[in-house]
Amino acid sequence: MANRSLGVNAVMLPELDFDQQVALCVSLGVKYYQYRPRIVPPDQAGKPFSYWGNHRFDLTPQRMLAEGAALTRKLTAAGLSPWGTLPEATIENVDDVLKLHLEGAAAAGAGRVRLGPPPIPDKPFDYRTLLEIMVRRYRWIIEKLARPLGIRLIVETHAQSFAASPGLAWNLVQSLPPADIGVIFDVANFAREGAVNPRLAVSVLRDYIDCIHIGASKRVTLGTDERGLRKIAFQFCSFEEGDLPVRDWLDALGEAGVTAPVIIEDYSTDLDSPGRLRRAVQTLKAL
Repeated sequence: MANRSLGVNAVMLPELDFDQQVALCVSLGVKYYQYRPRIVPPDQAGKPFSYWGNHRFDLTPQRMLAEGAALTRKLTAAGLSPWGTLPEATIENVDDVLKLHLEGAAAAGAGRVRLGPPPIPDKPFDYRTLLEIMVRRYRWIIEKLARPLGIRLIVETHAQSFAASPGLAWNLVQSLPPADIGVIFDVANFAREGAVNPRLAVSVLRDYIDCIHIGASKRVTLGTDERGLRKIAFQFCSFEEGDLPVRDWLDALGEAGVTAPVIIEDYSTDLDSPGRLRRAVQTLKAL
């Protein structure tokens, strides 16, 4: 970890305004900041701040476009750098919506935009045919919308998605230029998808790894079902309590020469957001 820079996904700091977020990052030596343009759900407006609910820093996609340059000037003045934007967007969004997100990232000099595949169908489907359709759509977006703006698309290895595992993410990106599309190597989500060997996962995606998202969760038992089988759920927690061996993943990335920044995503609930970020930074620096 000595030579690896740390960053934060802004969604984990819902209680803080932008200036407070920047000040906290500076105090902890966090170098990279991932913007999270989003719209607060109507039913969450005015409610207590929460990760995917109400945010004190209400950065809408429209504000990202209008204010992105000014926000990034504040970041760079404080010694931080933007590392992409993470809107809730998929390749199924209409082109005008995608242009808004891409132009917002370009205005902020953020360099990259997370753009996910569509949701998985709720019944069995022809995977190969759908994969071909998705790859064609990614290629079109790259050539017509993203590349002219100097924006790299990034796909997140996310649970319950078409990129849930390293191999599935590879299927999406392997025919596209790494300069145009990368992968958010989300270690925390691998814990939810089952056992994945760290060195295998890193070797599959190495040339496409844009950044590493790192958080932790643990399996908890919710009793048994009507057949007497154990029911489990995943609970966000600190790195120390998580099911995934964080050190093994960081070692595998280091051995492969991957120097992409580690972006912290601690969604546990035992501390406020400054406390969670402080704890995560302390743990990762110790590793």
